[in-house]
Amino acid sequence: MITTEEAERIDGKFTDEYDDMGNTEKRYQMYEAENAIKKITYRSLTFPEEPFRVITGNEEAAKPYLREALEKAIREKTDLDGDYQLHFYALFLLGQFQDKAAFPKITELVSLPPETVDYLIGDTVTSGLSDILYNTYDGNVKQLKQMVADTKIDEYVRADVLEVMGQLYLDGEITEADWKSFLTQKIHEAQEFDFTYCKIAELICGCHFVDMLPEIRYMFEDGMMDRGYLGDYDSCVDLMFEYNEEEEPFCKKPMNAAECLKTWAMFTDSDTKAPDMSEKDLKKMFQSMERSLNPPIRKEKTGRNDPCPCGSGKKYKFCCMKKPKAPVDEIETPEERRRWLERYPAVGGERKPGRVYLEDYFDRESIETDKLLYLGMMKRPGLIWKRDKRKENQRTREYLYLAFQKTIEMAEREKVTSLEEFDKKYSIHYRCEEWLQRLLKLMTDAGDQERYDEVKNWIKTMKK
Repeated sequence: MITTEEAERIDGKFTDEYDDMGNTEKRYQMYEAENAIKKITYRSLTFPEEPFRVITGNEEAAKPYLREALEKAIREKTDLDGDYQLHFYALFLLGQFQDKAAFPKITELVSLPPETVDYLIGDTVTSGLSDILYNTYDGNVKQLKQMVADTKIDEYVRADVLEVMGQLYLDGEITEADWKSFLTQKIHEAQEFDFTYCKIAELICGCHFVDMLPEIRYMFEDGMMDRGYLGDYDSCVDLMFEYNEEEEPFCKKPMNAAECLKTWAMFTDSDTKAPDMSEKDLKKMFQSMERSLNPPIRKEKTGRNDPCPCGSGKKYKFCCMKKPKAPVDEIETPEERRRWLERYPAVGGERKPGRVYLEDYFDRESIETDKLLYLGMMKRPGLIWKRDKRKENQRTREYLYLAFQKTIEMAEREKVTSLEEFDKKYSIHYRCEEWLQRLLKLMTDAGDQERYDEVKNWIKTMKK
């Protein structure tokens, strides 16, 4: 039991927030919280699990201490003792408590100059801040917009704020029109590259705003995108139509502070360093990686008396068995094509409510032509030292040439007279200029002058 003197000191410090703390039980809760706070005030080598448990069990008593820790960090900035950690823990705990009263202080802290934010909270900016902001959000969307617009704030902090806004859109707190308008405005206000534009593209894809694909294309062409983050434009098209079985939210709610932090490398008890591996173990690991990236393909063999795969209803021996292979089957087997088209966006055969499909925006012929381009242009996973560059180039060349032939047919039939017009009506993952130049380069490398001239001359007619 705490002494009268201790209880009076605790009461006196937080009279405004605890003016009803007249009974022993509440005094004891404050005493417990204060002791637990002391144990997490400075850096420790192991995660302070027990103090976190106590603080979680005494939420209301702990909040004033945690808010004060944020204020201390804001006041002292880089003069703050390097071993002082309470402000860091406070962010996660207040996020867990969904403490809206702390939101102004949290936003003030993360809006400090980038070098100061890095000193105070380090990796929190990329590992948890968006969840913290979302869980403490107090309804001031105007402040979120101002933070995104303020280029003096760390770019990763602004990306976190964008993520919070994306989740608010999913929650119905920001309208689709307002959200799209805000994103478009940010894109066209760009002065120079920063990470927020990668986050904007990711959010556009995550919200499945297909009509904003031109904005993503614009960001790639204007040098606003880091291709190491989302990949090229074709990867963004895939993301636009991609759905998990259960759509992941942009921000998690609720959050558990202890679960978020206890595996951080700053704690010695979270050390997960892998043991040294022998040469034999490394070889096995690489073989396993190769199998997972390129699992063996089970080829489907059709018997002479089986129904023909073409669907005619005839026996295979009386239908397609003796027919010459289709040009596309000369490049890869149907089984191989199916594997590499697994990531291709859902066309729209079997539908689920609320989802977008390619057929909602493009006709069947455009999709079939785009699949050929996708098979040729999309980067395929695999170990670098296992790649056969010559074979890859040949495969790409043949797929692109088939797509070229289909493109000519479509352009002539629809009386399309320029590459720009064709792109506007029919292109999905790749613009004509992009894949045609790749085709010309591959034909040059292969010494295929006849087909090179055919492609080059057609391009000239489409540029007149």
